Amino acid sequence: MRRPDQHGRSGQGTSLAAWLPVLAAMGIMVTGCLSAVVVLQLDAFRPKLGDIVAFRPASQDADSWQMTIPARIVAAPGRAPADCTLDPNVMAKDGGSLVVEQRQDAPDLLYQVHWSGAHTAPARSRQDCGATADLLVSRTDLQRLANAAGGFGVGDKGIAR
Repeated sequence: MRRPDQHGRSGQGTSLAAWLPVLAAMGIMVTGCLSAVVVLQLDAFRPKLGDIVAFRPASQDADSWQMTIPARIVAAPGRAPADCTLDPNVMAKDGGSLVVEQRQDAPDLLYQVHWSGAHTAPARSRQDCGATADLLVSRTDLQRLANAAGGFGVGDKGIAR
């Protein structure tokens, strides 16, 4: 006796097995293309020259941030660079702002920012950057500072509660 279903199933199984690698390759290519698009879109969110991070004094919407950001003071030619600390809680106490002045791509992605305000660390601390300073900070640290201040810009950045 002949089984009619046996021939039909073997033909369908072979065609599905032949298409499976093609479908997998197409899935990998689509994933790669979408990943490239996402990375290019994220580049649009990086800080730009002229961006401002404003710390408003005695802000009602300020949250307490338990972090300190390392920074390097840009030294004048012939002087050794110094390190200091940026504490968002201290910076927000009396207010101040950071302005993005320059981006350095090599050897690491660093931003040169200008700080203007009272203090960046507790008063009389050796880690205080001073009332005004040109500083180098990493992209992630600059983003953390912006998050602590409520974002980039000087407008109303109130937090909805």
